[in-house]
Amino acid sequence: KILLKEFADNDTVVKRFNQEALAASRLTHPNTIKVFDFGQTDDGVLFMAMELLRGESLAHAISRGGPMPPKRVVHIMRQCCKSLAEAHKAGIIHRDLKPDNIFLVDIEGERDFAKVLDFGVAKLKEFEGKEGTLTQAGMIFGAPKYISPEQARSGSLDARSDVYALGIIIYEMLMGKPPFSADNPLSIL
Repeated sequence: KILLKEFADNDTVVKRFNQEALAASRLTHPNTIKVFDFGQTDDGVLFMAMELLRGESLAHAISRGGPMPPKRVVHIMRQCCKSLAEAHKAGIIHRDLKPDNIFLVDIEGERDFAKVLDFGVAKLKEFEGKEGTLTQAGMIFGAPKYISPEQARSGSLDARSDVYALGIIIYEMLMGKPPFSADNPLSIL
């Protein structure tokens, strides 16, 4: 459950929250986190109720175990691709894929069942142009290590930006570290 009291008075934040919660709630793929409900309480608190997951983030699995065997990488990434395929078909671009937003659970004996999380900065294509964008020009959303070059330049995004992030994640899973690193986020960009 996410509660956002300090932003509930900002109309832009409330609109963004509602549009992105709506987008996430429409996704039904088993490898995507389920959103059960969202809204705003009578006292102005924004909330989102999602399924409870028990397991670990992909980031934790990488830091704990180092480079992963290719077979495990393929197993996890295949599931992530299925989740994103549904999102992309619905016009949703995640824009913040990173190992922290992929969660690994064991479901009925199946190890490494992947769940894609946090469509919180997702861009819902159907709202573009209709209500105007809620993202300020020049703003960059996402973790610098995983964002695509066009996203770093605040350019127009499509599903390929998520595919780029998946490529970076695959590299990190296989090598135990991301391909690009620097002393500060701007240098990575």
